[in-house]
Amino acid sequence: MKPRAGSKALIREINEALVLDIVRAHGPVARATIATRTGLSAATVTGITAKLLQSGLLTESDMVRGAAGRPARLLELGGDTVLAAGVRLSSTEVYVVLVNLRGEVVASHQEPLGTTTRQDVAKTIAQAVGTATARHGSAALIGVGVAVSGVVDHAGGMVRHSGSLGWEGVPLRAVLSETLDVPVVIDSYVNCVAAGLLLFDTVLAGRDLLIFSVGPSLGASVVVQGRIHRGWNGAAGGFAHSRVGGDRGAADRPCHCGAVNCLETFSSHWGIVRELERRLEPTGDLAERDDEVIAEAAETLGTAMANASKMLGPEHVVAAFTKEMNLPVLAGRAEAAFRHQYHHENTPAPDLEFTSADRPALARGAAYVVLARMFTADLTGTGTHAH
Repeated sequence: MKPRAGSKALIREINEALVLDIVRAHGPVARATIATRTGLSAATVTGITAKLLQSGLLTESDMVRGAAGRPARLLELGGDTVLAAGVRLSSTEVYVVLVNLRGEVVASHQEPLGTTTRQDVAKTIAQAVGTATARHGSAALIGVGVAVSGVVDHAGGMVRHSGSLGWEGVPLRAVLSETLDVPVVIDSYVNCVAAGLLLFDTVLAGRDLLIFSVGPSLGASVVVQGRIHRGWNGAAGGFAHSRVGGDRGAADRPCHCGAVNCLETFSSHWGIVRELERRLEPTGDLAERDDEVIAEAAETLGTAMANASKMLGPEHVVAAFTKEMNLPVLAGRAEAAFRHQYHHENTPAPDLEFTSADRPALARGAAYVVLARMFTADLTGTGTHAH
C-alpha cells in the first residue's frame, strides 16, 4: 500500500488511535502505561494526550502516586463531548440510540416507518437521529451506524439482500449520506450484535468466536482474535441461505432469496410464520407453541450452528435471539441439538451462550461500529476516520 499524502498526519492519526485504544481497553490508565504498551516515547504520549484532553476525547481522573513518589493523573475516555448514533432498522420502525465515547447510552428515540422505500427510510432515519441529538447540541456527532436484517456489504455500504425489507442491491450508505452530514456505516444485525459484545468487554478480547442472530432473519458473525472477519467480499458468515435439505417435492420451502430449503425457511421468524401459514395454522404468539414446527426449527438451527462451529473451531459461541424469537422451547431444543452433534467428536463442544438481541442492543451495537473507528486509524486514504 502506498502511503497517502501527508504521511505525518497519518502517523499522528495512527498514534492517536493507539492511545485511545489503550485507554479504552485498560483505562483509567497512566501515561507511563500508555507509553509502555504502545512503544511511543513519553514525550509523544504527553503531546498526544494533551491534544485529546483539549478536544474532550480524554479526561483526567484520580491521581495516583508513581514509583518515584511523584503523583500522576490517570486518563480515561471522555464523556458526552463526542456521540455516535446507532439505528436499528426494521420493516416497521426506526429505533435510534446515542452513545458516548465510553459506550454509554445517553438518549434514545423511536419513529414509525411508513414504507420501506429508500426515500421513506432515509427521511425517517434523519428525523429520528435529529430528534435524538436535539438535546445534545453541544456534543459532536461523529457518525451514524445502521443495523439491517439481511446480507450486508459493510465496506461497500450496500444491502445486498434483505427479505424483511424486500430489498435487493440497495446502496443504503449512499442514500443516507444524501440526508445526513456525518459519516454513515451500515452492517448486519449479527455483526452489530458482535460489535456490541466486543468493543467494551475485555473478557472476549482476542478470542475466536461465532455469534449467531436469530430473529426476522438469521445471521452469523465470525470473530477471529477479537475482530469481526468479513471475508474478501464482505460475505463471511453466510448462514441464513445455506441449504439444509435436498429437493423434497411439495415439502420444499421457497425462500425470499429465490432458492428453496434455505436455513432461513426453517429457523427464522419469517420462515416459521410462512410454514405455519402453509399449514393453515395460527401464527400468533410463538412463545405458546411447542409443536412440530418449533421442534423442526430448533433441531435445524442447533445442527447448523454445530456444523459451522466444527468447521471454524471457536472457543465460544453466542446465540442472540430477538424479542419475537426469544422462545424458551426453541432455545432449549436448539441447545440440545447443538450439543448432540458433538457426541462423537474428538473435541468437546465450545461454550454456548444465549443472549438477547432486542432493539436497544442492536442499535447500541450499530453505534459501536461507529465508535470502533475512533480506536483504529483509517489506512485507506478515504478520510473516514472519526478524528
